[in-house]
Amino acid sequence: MKINSIQFLRAIAVLLVVHVHAIDTQEAFSVSHQQKFFFLENFGAIGVDLFFGISGFIISYVAGNYFGAYDGVDFLKKRFLRINPIYYVASLIYMVLFCFFDKFYPIEAVLYGLKNTVLMLPVLNSQKALFPILVVGWSLSFEWWFYVLFFLLILARTKYKTFLLLLVIPALVIIGKVLQVHDPRLIFYTNPIMLEFLFGVIIYWLYRNVTLPAGVAAFLLLLGLGGYAYNIFHGFGDISELGSVTTGTGSLKRVLLWGLPSAFILAGCIFLEKKGVLARIWNNRFFLLLGDASYSIYLTHFTFFYLLTNIYIYTGFFLNADLSIFVHMALGVAVGILFYKKVERPLIKLLHPKPPMRPTVHAAMP
Repeated sequence: MKINSIQFLRAIAVLLVVHVHAIDTQEAFSVSHQQKFFFLENFGAIGVDLFFGISGFIISYVAGNYFGAYDGVDFLKKRFLRINPIYYVASLIYMVLFCFFDKFYPIEAVLYGLKNTVLMLPVLNSQKALFPILVVGWSLSFEWWFYVLFFLLILARTKYKTFLLLLVIPALVIIGKVLQVHDPRLIFYTNPIMLEFLFGVIIYWLYRNVTLPAGVAAFLLLLGLGGYAYNIFHGFGDISELGSVTTGTGSLKRVLLWGLPSAFILAGCIFLEKKGVLARIWNNRFFLLLGDASYSIYLTHFTFFYLLTNIYIYTGFFLNADLSIFVHMALGVAVGILFYKKVERPLIKLLHPKPPMRPTVHAAMP
């Protein structure tokens, strides 16, 4: 069963990320009201935190009943085919474009980024930081670390995946804090940002076992939206910066200020849909399309904005600052949808061939 509120939230999450990068593109050439409006300028990065919560929920939803080595390998295979090939294609496009515009970029940096892109997880001594070719790929590394943890629980053939994740992920975070790890790999594997996936896991357990009244679900949604508003008007420090997450210095603060409100919004929307409330919103065709294409939009919009930046360098910036943000967003989303229809869907279809139809066996009538 498809949960349409999840698709709606995927659409919102990717629009937030596109918005923050649209502002980054615009402010290189002009000054907009949006970049000066309280702390809105970098707030859109919160879309990644919403994605992390959604991932925790979805993986628990689709693989919660997987047990043993066969299911575990099947789980990793499906995750790899769903995530990596499209990511590699998008990264290759960005790399070619980047090398075209920056002919003096050192080849060592390209090779370093290529290694981080292919391996996804930091495993080598020379990987001192997450630095994939496509910058937005940093979040996929944490996605894969969550997949690996879930895979280990599948291998363990346990029915208590939620309970064990409640133990394992906080234990890793505590170990990292107590030992004050300095190795970049250990910083990654004990990063508090992983708690945001755990929020999604907990919400799935509640979804499966508890029926919340619509009033409680609405309260959770309003609580999360209030948290978002608080961040916009009161600020959030430097937690939007990539370095504060990958080094772990701002991760716990980010979990509290961004992860928790995102989890409340996720829970509120899912339980409202479960109660049949706001069905017209969850079933909106445009947002369902954006949700379906959210991965492609996430992977391609940064490349498109990089192309726009270089075009403006040659032509000059000619749009109204605030209007340009929305124009760039619309164009970036359109490119992402095109990539989804022309690249992602055909590639998924190619890599996931339908199994041959088995002949139907009819039971003999007595």
